[in-house]
Amino acid sequence: MDDFEVDQVVQRALDRLTLLAETTTAMTSTLDSYAAVQRVCRILVPQLADWCAVDLLDDDGRPRRVSVVHRDPGILPVGGLSGPLPAIPEDPSDPLSRVLIGAGPLLLTAADISSPDKAADPLHARQLELFEQLGAHTAVVAPVRARRQVLGALTIGRSADRAPLTHDDLAMVEDLTHRIALGVDNARLHREPQHIAERLQRSLLPTLPKTGPLLMAARYTPAATTAEVGGDWYDSFPLPDGSTTMIIGDVTGHDLRAAITMSQLRNMLRGIGCDRQDAPGHILRRLDVAHHSLYPHATATCLYALLDQDDNGWTISYSSAGHPPPPADHPRRRHPLPQRRTRSPPRRRPRPPTPSRHPTPCSPAPPCSCTPTALHRTAAVKTSRTA
Repeated sequence: MDDFEVDQVVQRALDRLTLLAETTTAMTSTLDSYAAVQRVCRILVPQLADWCAVDLLDDDGRPRRVSVVHRDPGILPVGGLSGPLPAIPEDPSDPLSRVLIGAGPLLLTAADISSPDKAADPLHARQLELFEQLGAHTAVVAPVRARRQVLGALTIGRSADRAPLTHDDLAMVEDLTHRIALGVDNARLHREPQHIAERLQRSLLPTLPKTGPLLMAARYTPAATTAEVGGDWYDSFPLPDGSTTMIIGDVTGHDLRAAITMSQLRNMLRGIGCDRQDAPGHILRRLDVAHHSLYPHATATCLYALLDQDDNGWTISYSSAGHPPPPADHPRRRHPLPQRRTRSPPRRRPRPPTPSRHPTPCSPAPPCSCTPTALHRTAAVKTSRTA
């Protein structure tokens, strides 16, 4: 081997190390796995291939194409080629399906790349369409695998006007997918506590009553990706005496502690409401006593309303600790329900609120040493008379 050949070998080794280092930097620069993968694809093209595609498996095991990059951006259609892919077949035979269940890396030559009409399954057809649209004389499909789990697949391709990919490139591609997998896995591990917390809070959402002429609807949406859980809640349930409760409350905080405290206060309020079947002000006062005894360092707000129906129509009575009055939704206007204010008694020796003689709310309960906070969930209620 002469000096020129030695220089070539050294240069190829340096290029390989540089490519691996750049890939590692791209994957560790963000916890957004999709953004990191797109950066890696822009590094691999055109240094290693003419085009690159990355498919990742979602939580349900369905593949999704998250990035496609070509050295000539004009070849890609408007909007790109990313999006959900067909499910992995039960009997995988095409290269991409085999890689997604753990095979590979696989080297594909022109003889292995057929036209889309000869595809073995829908997923194979999508892969062959990609080859046909981007141009592939040779290609490598490699698994993105971490901790003995396949997270997706990397596909790189070269056209006929460039040196073909060979078996010597498989080791390089395998090193690249290993670094991609570590970055994707770290991003998923970082997201996992938030997903667990959100699933916990969604499991705490109540099932709204669906009996009688009362129609209820509610929606829960996380306030932000960094605060997907919190202490705010809504609830509604029928009481033994036939009344229907409507509740909105909030425990300050956007973490698991707030969500757990919220669930405990909600259950306490349910028990007190069903057991006492008292006026809203009395119910909130009892909840306040329990709250200060069990959670002295937690701050909470709550609005508790009772909805009843008689021969004269609907009657709503409510008491609020920290929340504004509930608005009455009218087709032409929206206004707060009327209320009669009374002076709050001393906290140490509370007296029962004066019952209201109006078909709309009773007097508000004394403040529960709470401060109002912003709500991130809403409950909408529509009522109608029985036929």
